[in-house]
Amino acid sequence: MDGGAANAGARVAVAALVAVAFACGGCTPQPTAATRVPYEYRRIIMGAPCRLVIHAPDEPTADEAAQAAFARMGAMEEALSDWMPASEVRRLPAAAGAVTPVGADLGAALEASLRWSALTDGAFDPTVGALTKRWRTARRAGQVPSAADAVAAHARCGARHVRFDPSARTYSADVDGLELDFGGIGQGMAADAALAVLRTRGITRALVDLSGDIAVGDAPPGRDAWRVELDDPWHTVLLLENAAVTTSGDRFQHMDVATGAAQPARLSHIIDPATGEPLRNRVEVTAVARTATDADALATSLCVMGPKRGRALLERMPNASARWRMEGEGDVVTTSRTWPRPAR
Repeated sequence: MDGGAANAGARVAVAALVAVAFACGGCTPQPTAATRVPYEYRRIIMGAPCRLVIHAPDEPTADEAAQAAFARMGAMEEALSDWMPASEVRRLPAAAGAVTPVGADLGAALEASLRWSALTDGAFDPTVGALTKRWRTARRAGQVPSAADAVAAHARCGARHVRFDPSARTYSADVDGLELDFGGIGQGMAADAALAVLRTRGITRALVDLSGDIAVGDAPPGRDAWRVELDDPWHTVLLLENAAVTTSGDRFQHMDVATGAAQPARLSHIIDPATGEPLRNRVEVTAVARTATDADALATSLCVMGPKRGRALLERMPNASARWRMEGEGDVVTTSRTWPRPAR
């Protein structure tokens, strides 16, 4: 699973994978049609660049809405980040059987992550924190963890070890030292939360780009969709309205390991929960869904699952689709049957 819910490591690479071409880029603001004027804001959120594009009747309204959206994403970071020592997830008890109440954001992340773990037969797993931390350290040091260390960390992983009661909103684990990692879903959840905040302020025409997790609301004035250009060899353009797109892969976050062969082995930042090892296949997945939460979780899961298992999953999901690009196999491209739904 993608390592790091709020960081400039695993997920910052995705910012380069998806480039947003704003639908009204280059147009001159028209004072007689105030909602046509786009206001743009940028800030670092969850250790990564975040961009808001907002259509509002005036600048003070847009400013207030943007600040509220950034504050909402910041609150989610304080709940979900495995990089912030004082975050809520980092303060969960390490001892097996210790039951603790959790806040609304952490509870929502647990509920969504466990749902995705079940949907993907474990390809998505929020409990691989011990593994992602070790491989993150290994990438910085340029040396793989010892086999014994990796086995010990893998033994503390597995969604089956989590006990979460959504009604009481309590959490416990049945093994010592289980560590949660929301890197494969946290930024998508934050992007959705930012859009929701904007909607409560009457702003429905907006785009949130959090390190490549892109969520859009209603189309800009005079347009029927937001135009999103993917950073791929074909400059694929998606037309999105009330939808989201995320790309995940190892293009920027990987580790090359000498094996004695002519070419070193390339290890992804994405962990396969079944093996506890980084992926070795050169895969990049773009997922489109109704929410950034789902697109984020799908992109990570489908990297692990591969096209065959992933296409079978997407047959059961009418409002989502995906494209696999296997760079290590001559740039082979595979799509789900409904690609690029829900894009137009």
